[in-house]
Parts: sequence; C-alpha cells; structure tokens
Amino acid sequence: MRLLASLATAFVLLTGLAPMAPAQPGWASNEPIVAADLVSDMAAVAPGERFYLGFRQVMPEGWHTYWRNPGDNGLPPEVRWEVPAGVTMGEFEWPAPIELPLAETILDYGYHDEVVLPVPVQLDAEFDASELVIIGHASWLVCEIICVPEEGTLTLTLPVEAQSRRDEAGYWYIQAALDSVPRTLAGLEARIGFGDTAVVLELEGGDFSAASPDWHDLTFFPYDASLITHAAQQQAERGEGLARLTLARGYQADPQLSAARGGVLRYTLGSGSGARERAIEIWAEPDSDMVLPASATGAPAAAPGTAPVVAPGLIGLLLLAFGGGLILNLMPCVFPILSIKVLQFVEGAHDDPHRVQRHALFFLAGVILSFVALAAVLVGLREFGLPVGWGFQLQVPVVVAGLTLLLFAIGLNLLGVFEIGTSLQNVGGGLSQKPGAQGAFFTGVLAVIVAAPCVGPLAAGALGLALTQPAIIVLLVAAAMGAGLAAPFVLVSFIPALQGFMPKPGRWMEQFKQFLAFPMFASVLWLSWVLVIQSGAAGLLLLGTGLLALSLAIWARKQRHLAWTMIAILSLLTGLGATLAIARLPAATNAPSLSGGEEAWSRERVAELRASGQPIFIDVTAAWCVTCQVNKLGTLSDPAVAEAFERYGVVEMRADWTNRNDEIAALIAEHGQAGVPLYLVYPADGGPARVLPSVLTRDIIINALAEAAG
Repeated sequence: MRLLASLATAFVLLTGLAPMAPAQPGWASNEPIVAADLVSDMAAVAPGERFYLGFRQVMPEGWHTYWRNPGDNGLPPEVRWEVPAGVTMGEFEWPAPIELPLAETILDYGYHDEVVLPVPVQLDAEFDASELVIIGHASWLVCEIICVPEEGTLTLTLPVEAQSRRDEAGYWYIQAALDSVPRTLAGLEARIGFGDTAVVLELEGGDFSAASPDWHDLTFFPYDASLITHAAQQQAERGEGLARLTLARGYQADPQLSAARGGVLRYTLGSGSGARERAIEIWAEPDSDMVLPASATGAPAAAPGTAPVVAPGLIGLLLLAFGGGLILNLMPCVFPILSIKVLQFVEGAHDDPHRVQRHALFFLAGVILSFVALAAVLVGLREFGLPVGWGFQLQVPVVVAGLTLLLFAIGLNLLGVFEIGTSLQNVGGGLSQKPGAQGAFFTGVLAVIVAAPCVGPLAAGALGLALTQPAIIVLLVAAAMGAGLAAPFVLVSFIPALQGFMPKPGRWMEQFKQFLAFPMFASVLWLSWVLVIQSGAAGLLLLGTGLLALSLAIWARKQRHLAWTMIAILSLLTGLGATLAIARLPAATNAPSLSGGEEAWSRERVAELRASGQPIFIDVTAAWCVTCQVNKLGTLSDPAVAEAFERYGVVEMRADWTNRNDEIAALIAEHGQAGVPLYLVYPADGGPARVLPSVLTRDIIINALAEAAG
C-alpha cells in the first residue's frame, strides 16, 4: 500500500513541478509585410549630444501594427538594441494611437499606413569613435484579417564629427512623431475610482474647467491593458467644472488602486471649422472617497467577447460543466480507472450502507479537489501570460512518463504481482488511516489525472467560456465538472434501491479484477507512443529503464531480506532518476505522419486557401488525447467520409498539439474552446469557421463538408 501511495505522491509532484516545454519559434516571412527601417534626425552626431532615432514602419493598406497597450489582441513592437560603449538608448515615445475595431466585442489600439516611434539616444562626451553603429533586433506583429509575426535586424551608421549636422528628411519624420506624442496638460487634475462594474475617471481643470465647457468625443486609452473592457462604450458626462468618464471594468482589473493609472485622453475642443482634436497624457490618482454613479456599482463585468456572468448565467455555466463531467464517465480515456471504481461498489454495495456512502464521499472529494487543483495551476499559468489549455500537463514528457509508471504499477497490482491491501477499496491507498477511504479518495484523484485530456461534449464549451473569466469562475466550473464525474457513484451510494441492481460479490470479481490489468497495460503502450512523439527514442529508453527498475523494486521488496530491501530502494531511485532525466531531453522533431491528403496547419496556408475559395477542415489533435484517436481511427477513417472530402474538394489540415505550441493554443482559444479535440470547417464562400462536436459521427462530418462546399 505504501509503495503505490509513494508512487502516486511522486507523480503528483512531477505534475506540479515539471517545467513547461520551451515555446516554439515564431514564423518569419521571407517577404515582410511591413517595411521597417531606422531613421535619425541627425546626419552626423557629436560626442556629448542627445539626438533622436526613429523606428519607422510602413504598412500596406488594410494592415496595422500595435501601440504600447495593444487592446484586446496583438503585441507591441519590441527592439533589442546593440550599441557600443558610451551610448545610452532611451525608451520608445509612443504617438497617440487610433482605435482598431475588429468585431463588436473586440477593440485594439495601434497604427496604420505609417508610424515612427522615436527613441532618444545620448552619446557620452568621451565617445571617440569615428562612426556610430546602432543595430536594432526588432520584432512586431502586423494584422489584417490574419496576424503575422515579423522580425528584422535593422542597422543605422552615423559619422561622429565635432559638430552635429541635421538630417532634413529624418528630422521631419521624427519631429512629426514627437508632435503626436501626448504630453501632460498644465492645470489638469485627474482622479480614478473603482466600482464593481466600472472604472470612473474625473477630470478637473485645464480644458475641462467651468470656463472651458466646449469639449466632446472624450476617449481614454489606458496604459494598463487589464484596466477596462476596451470595446465597451465610454460614457462621458459634464459636472460643475469637471468631466466624468465611466468605463466598463476589465475582467482582470486589479481593484486595489494603490498607484496612479496612466493613459492617453483624446477629445475634441470646439465645433465646426474651429474644432481641433487633442491627445494628452494623464495620470489619475486613486480616490477611495469618490462618489460613483449607480451604473458603476452592479455585478462584475464579463471578459471581452462574452456575456456578463450574472447569477443566472453562472448557474447555466455550472450546469453545463456538470453535464460535461457526467459525460466524461462514457469517454474511453477514463474506462480503466472507473472500472476499478465499479468493482469497489460491487464489493461494498451489500455491506454497511454508511460505509458505502463514506467511500462515495471520499471519491467525490478526490475528484473535485483534483479538478480544482488542476484548474488552479492552469489559472496561474494564464496569469503569467502562458497560452495553455485543458490537458496541458500531458504536453510535458516527464509527466507522461510518471503517469505511465503509475498505471504500470496499478496493472501489476491488479494481476496480484504485489498486494497493497486485502480490499479493492484500497487501490491507490495510503492517504488515510481508515481502511478503504484512502483508496476511494485516490481513485478519484487518478480518474481526474487520466480524464483531464478528454474534453467531451458540453465540457468543451463550459471550459472554453470559463477560461476567459476571473479565477473564481474557472475554479467553480472545474468543481462542477468534478461533481458531474462523481455523480453516478454518489447517487448509487445514497439510493439503496439502486444498490439492489448490483451483482453479488463472488469469485468472478477476482477474475474481472485481473482482467482490468490489461486496459492498464494498453494505456501504458499508448502513453509510451506519446512519449516517443515528444522525446524520441531516448525518451522511450529512459522510460523502459524506469519500468524495469520499478519491476525489480517490486520483486525485490517481496523477498523480505535487508539486502533485497536495499536493492529495491536503489531500483526505485534509479527509476526516479531515469524518469526525471526525460525532462532534460530536447523535444523530438518527428511528429505523427500526415495521412492521405492531409496538410500541416499554418495560419498562412489557411489564409491562402481561403483567398482561393476552398473549403477547409482542420483537425486540432494531440497524441495524448484518446478521444482524438478514437475519432481518427473511427469516423475520420471511414471510407464514406474520405470519399466526401474528395467529392467536395475540402482540404484536410492537421494542427498537432502533442507538444506545446503557442500558435495552436491561440487557435483553440480563438474558437472558445479549452483543449482538444477541436474540429473546424471553413466554408468556401468565406465567413467564420464552424466548430464541430468533439465526438464525431459520419453524418455530422459529411453534412458539414457538404455545407462548407456550398
């Protein structure tokens, strides 16, 4: 019992502490969309002087890049400077942005056509080189309907002379940009207050004094991306000698306003031919005594692109998650573990009903706590800006190896190779001192570990929506999924009439218990295949070493001699070392081969196919997703489905998420999902992708292909 409990504890530690795989490199085009270069306001520079450099971007019509706060999507440009000693580079000075609405609930901030980002440069008085070479390693994101990350190395060489000389063309480029950089306005005071649903700005003095009432079209662009809901309407109102701007609160906004919040305020003064637009920088000091309007004190705002989560909506979301957890009982990935739980109920159904109910509650606790713990890790990674999804832990090879060893040990136990107790209730025990309770709890934990990669019907939508919400909503949805997974067993335990349908315990149970070892070993084979895809042959060799060491440790422990006990300990340490060594292996370059006419997914290829008017089917999958493999070997391999792809001219693409891939994670999130499987069908005549159910049938996919082809 203690041996398997130790293995379980080690696996939980591996799951929580294993490092995430390194991010995949970005895509770089051989023909950049943005023409980027460096300009200077000086043709020659002198030691001890300060001048301006400009990072210039020229964009084709319809494309845009981003401001320092990109809004709901996007990334600001970044430049890593390489300069000689004696040269100090300043920070970008950002011209006022424009609004870039992408949809009713999505608003970005940035620039189109052309923009210059000025950077101050200071030369030391002792700088004695004959020329100044500045190298900028730049990266930026340019978007139209699709977004393309680009990068480039930009170089500017300037002569160093006793007297600086102005570069006329560069000077006016940079001067125009500096004139567009918002500056603070003398005499203006700004305060900020925080309500349940809104952030309120109050502006007093300057252009908003009682003597200057002719302002309108007031818009605030915050520096803090999480402060407001960008696409929501900003409501301005006049007071006595002040202006008030009410902004929908951002769903990740920090309610503790302990420091001033900055941003750009754009407005128009006057009207008609005398109207002039201004953009100024403001820093609003927190004001806890501000009297907030009634509209700012309601329920919390929802994430961008979703409906507000008020009580009825939250209840509906939790019911959806509960139903998703209920359906997980039918998913193939959890069959081996839940079969053990069924045996536990058969064994105890005709015993003391209080004992049965207690074990059911322990099982429920194990399931719910494990779901919540997994969701908490996911929320934590999200807060650090990592694009992760449900099932992310199986993208870490050492976690896959740890789970493989655990399932192998359980399989050996079910065959009777070693005993961890006299009752099936003790499977995975050692976590409690009451016989059976600890086994029920750990069976719940193990069910969640195995079920996590499965995103079945209902669960996909619930998790996808929850992951856009505050942390407490994500945890509540995870708990509801756990309750759904455990519900059938709890229901049977607390309704005696249902227990009467359970078969009587007998010799058949021992045979069935041994039979269940083989689904465990099948899971070991599946996870070994996943590990080969992730870490190559070296990963499989280390896993085999771990399995061999575990087998030797179990056998040696049964010999009941001190020398063999030491051998067992050394074997366990060897297996643990081999497993941890997998974390240091580089990611394998090989991926599952594409079948038939499949193409590898990329945003660029999708854009190319859509421009040519072809329908597209995208299979977002992973080797560790059992539901994905069932769909692939079943519905997607059906000859009638293959004939439909050919008949309707639909291009098949695969996005493989077996290893961590930020682009694929973003694709999943863009379509409101939490993980895989995800099936997308793009129609030939344009329009958004249709998301198919996670469990496919022949009719579902053939009808979707026919509709996409028009």
